[in-house]
Amino acid sequence: MSPGTVKLGQNVYLKGQGDSDALQYAKFCAQERVGTHGAWHTVKCGRIVTMGAGEAKVVMKVKVGHRGVLQFRGVLFGVGGPRGGHPRADITTQTTTVHVR
Repeated sequence: MSPGTVKLGQNVYLKGQGDSDALQYAKFCAQERVGTHGAWHTVKCGRIVTMGAGEAKVVMKVKVGHRGVLQFRGVLFGVGGPRGGHPRADITTQTTTVHVR
């Protein structure tokens, strides 16, 4: 991820991955929120993978459209099977803050 300060309209590059011995199937998602409080919104999720066969990951870019503070984090979700199912959060990364001017 490219933390720090960016100009309005620039891209922020997000990359994350994770694995867990507690899960059989998982997907890794990037989440964003405006400001430092409030609800997180999923921006993009990677494909579902079988744990042990590889890491769940996501790579993307977000074009910033608001001035102020944006926060990003990654979440590893366990899912019921190779085609999905109800996701449940297993691991959440630390938050990275980006200031948009």
